[in-house]
Amino acid sequence: MRRLLVAGAALLALAGCDVFTAPGTPDSGVGREGARGGAFSHSQSEDLSGYYTVGETPVGPPEFRLTSLFVGQASAFEDWEAGRRTPGYAPVLLEFSGTGGGSERVVPDSYSVSDGRVRMTGTSADGQQIVFEGRMNAGALATARRNLGAAEVPAVTAVVRIGDRTWSGVKLNWTGGD
Repeated sequence: MRRLLVAGAALLALAGCDVFTAPGTPDSGVGREGARGGAFSHSQSEDLSGYYTVGETPVGPPEFRLTSLFVGQASAFEDWEAGRRTPGYAPVLLEFSGTGGGSERVVPDSYSVSDGRVRMTGTSADGQQIVFEGRMNAGALATARRNLGAAEVPAVTAVVRIGDRTWSGVKLNWTGGD
């Protein structure tokens, strides 16, 4: 049992070791695979909860556009990681819109969340691999919270991969929610 715990901890540590593609770099269409095997971890000490909406630049093909990232409160992470899960909901999820006006929530196959980073992998309803790698801007998030959502600087800058296409420098702004 002890060996299993040590191996699991080592895998989680390795899953957190990745190279972030700097915002504004050309899209290569090549992404890295996310953590596998149901790896869910969070270590944030700050409240990151809320919706982060995509700016004006479309992210994704017209039939499957990223609209927002949702980050839940600490208790939602604890419940999820303990196996207490609600279908269609997760402490980190991505929402997409389609050309017909419908939307799809993608729940995580894995996630790693800290004060400075949100990383999530998931699978769309049609089987596409989704990878979200976001860097948090703590100052912009604090300003957005003080102003109830109005901030000039994005709270998250991300690289998003949908299937075999990648979008770099994706800007997301914090909103409290509905």
